[in-house]
Amino acid sequence: MKKKTRRSQVDSIKEECCALCRFSDDDPALFGEKVTLKEHKLSVHYFCLLTSCGVYQRGEENEGVFGFLVDDIKQEIRRSARLMCFVCKKKGACVGCNVRSCRKMFHFPCGRKRMSVSQFTGLFPSYCRDHSPVQTLCGGLDLSLPQSCSICLDSMDPVLSFSILKCPSCHASWFHRDCVQHQAHSAGLFFFRCTLCNNKENFQEEMLRMGIYIPERDASWELEANAFSELLEVYNRCDALSCLCEKGRAHSAKSGWFEVIRCRLCGSTGTHRRCSELQVDTRDWACSECTQATDGRGPHPSPGFTDEITFPSSPRGGDLARQNFLKLLVQQIQNCVVFEGPDGAKTLALNSQAVREDLYFDVGCLLALSLVHGGPPVGFFSPALYQCLFNHPAHQPVTVGHMTPDTPLSRRVVQIAEAESLEELREVMAASCDFLEVAGCNRPISSLEERDALVEDLVNFTVITRMQLPLQRFREGLQTLGVFDQVQLFPAVFFEVFCEASDHLTAQTFGRLFTIAFSEQEEKLNRETAVVAFWRHFLLECEVGRSSVSLQDLLRFSTGVQEVPAVGLRPAPSISFLHSPGLQEEDRMDEGLFPQSHLESRRLLLPVSSSYQNFKSSVEQAVSHQVHLLLPSES
Repeated sequence: MKKKTRRSQVDSIKEECCALCRFSDDDPALFGEKVTLKEHKLSVHYFCLLTSCGVYQRGEENEGVFGFLVDDIKQEIRRSARLMCFVCKKKGACVGCNVRSCRKMFHFPCGRKRMSVSQFTGLFPSYCRDHSPVQTLCGGLDLSLPQSCSICLDSMDPVLSFSILKCPSCHASWFHRDCVQHQAHSAGLFFFRCTLCNNKENFQEEMLRMGIYIPERDASWELEANAFSELLEVYNRCDALSCLCEKGRAHSAKSGWFEVIRCRLCGSTGTHRRCSELQVDTRDWACSECTQATDGRGPHPSPGFTDEITFPSSPRGGDLARQNFLKLLVQQIQNCVVFEGPDGAKTLALNSQAVREDLYFDVGCLLALSLVHGGPPVGFFSPALYQCLFNHPAHQPVTVGHMTPDTPLSRRVVQIAEAESLEELREVMAASCDFLEVAGCNRPISSLEERDALVEDLVNFTVITRMQLPLQRFREGLQTLGVFDQVQLFPAVFFEVFCEASDHLTAQTFGRLFTIAFSEQEEKLNRETAVVAFWRHFLLECEVGRSSVSLQDLLRFSTGVQEVPAVGLRPAPSISFLHSPGLQEEDRMDEGLFPQSHLESRRLLLPVSSSYQNFKSSVEQAVSHQVHLLLPSES
């Protein structure tokens, strides 16, 4: 009896082991799904089947094991039984290196331990460690800052290897191989992408080349039964200080005094009508917390680059005061101690007091708030500072030109870079030995050819290494309201916001701010088309000074702002038209027509005039009248 029991235990162990690799591991992300065919007493890993050299998928998906016929699998087991794995030195190796001159055979799990790569695409080739594909490190990456896995967030050394991979698009997202494989297994083909830059096509192609298996299915969280059932639940409880319902706070009648109604703003607070002294037919109610947060005026959009920002306690007319404040704020920031360099091309300065007071973080936070709340473009960053912060242009090494001109450090580096002989180079180095010692570059120079490498090291130390903490805190300040993340996604678009001073308002840029809404009636459309021509000609005259009003006056009249914010105007300005009702004669068509501006919707209504002179006169009168009204309050 004992012998039978032991034999049955041995048989069960054999059935649990994969017939191809002899391993019992059951991790679908690393070895593929493990399938057991009890009638054939056969267990096998899916990846072992895909990578085996002598078995092919000759059946349908519902036949055998994912289309691999049982007879073919058994034939492969017999074939590989004669082949020895070069890793564990045991027979049964069914995977071989795809390079013809290489004779190495191995089990799939053994190959993973020895850093072999199997590509799950095409003919599913496998490569030993010596012939496996590798990734290349692009130049210009700032590897001086600490790196972490973008999935598990554990710290890691940014050194490419079998177990460390990087994104081919942004080159800033690094992964552990096991982490990215588990992510691919969970996300599936439709959701697997870089966690940092969100690239999908290039990222998936590179991960397949590096041996990551991407299942052709929806994400695992989409396949769970009732995964989103909680979204169908609604809050149904009375949160009044004193609940008057005899059946308790959780009771909600279908109608009447004791029906629970939810806050129209947050939806996560409720009350019985009787408990909050509401009318029996009240449907619109807001809790006290939401009422205080919105100043009693209803919900406000969350801050962002595509939403309109309004201050809860300020009317629309306060936009000019807010813009003036933000403009002065940016001007003050530009001249503070954390920046150095010429106007319009500032870089970060190393200031010990600013480090102690964490001023770099505060300045980054204030600039982010200014941008989101409709402030002017920053405009004073140097391209070097923008590259250090956002790696744009990407993969370009820093040079002497990135250094702040006319500073003691930059003058020393320039002297070394301009040395024309070995003797002159050594003299300059001797005069700057303290600086070289601090930078870790005080090394003997035997030829003039070593000058360029020395200059490169000194520039990296001056611009990046010694500025690590200020740059890091400045980046963290710019993270406020998601500004830093948005700029990283579109660095080329935001370059002119940070590095180029706002251009003088021109007729062309002014005209592009507005979308034009024409009438559908053909007779009105013809008149409105002529008015658009008048409008564009009037903008040109305002630009060259042939009008009594300026483009800035016209901008203030039509939109309520003094200058165009860096994030644009929300809602987008539009132009509609004012027609004279019931007047057919052209000489009376302009009577009483003046342009109107609806600042809340930023809609400008232009009068349909019979001539350009009438159009110009009416617009100038309306704009001049508003400017005259605003001047006393501004003074």
